Amino acid sequence: MNRLMIFLDAIRDHLDSHQLPPAASVDVNAWSSPITVQLDVDGLPEVSRALVVWTQTLEDVSARLWRLCDGKWVHLSITGRTPCGIPVLVFGVVRFEPSVFPDLPAGVKQDMPVYLLRGWSSPGEVAA
Repeated sequence: MNRLMIFLDAIRDHLDSHQLPPAASVDVNAWSSPITVQLDVDGLPEVSRALVVWTQTLEDVSARLWRLCDGKWVHLSITGRTPCGIPVLVFGVVRFEPSVFPDLPAGVKQDMPVYLLRGWSSPGEVAA
């Protein structure tokens, strides 16, 4: 079986096995990993909540922030592995708010603790 089929089977099985938040796109590429899932949710609490759900289905999870170069948007992402070992990156995009991301200059990527997602999943939480 070729690599693409393995990746397709792995993400299909993972999506079938868990009740996951809606995805806008799933990018499966045999030449580069990880499988990339873009969430179809808006707002910091919703994106954070969706990422937390994904963290509960993956192993070796880490989280990252990336403020886009235009400065108006922030990618929140997690990376991990399905139980069968396939790497997955899941991300959502939120508006940049200085009160939430006080030390995140435009164009910068930062690792972050996964627990921040849990805090942001409740409206009213601030400060990275």
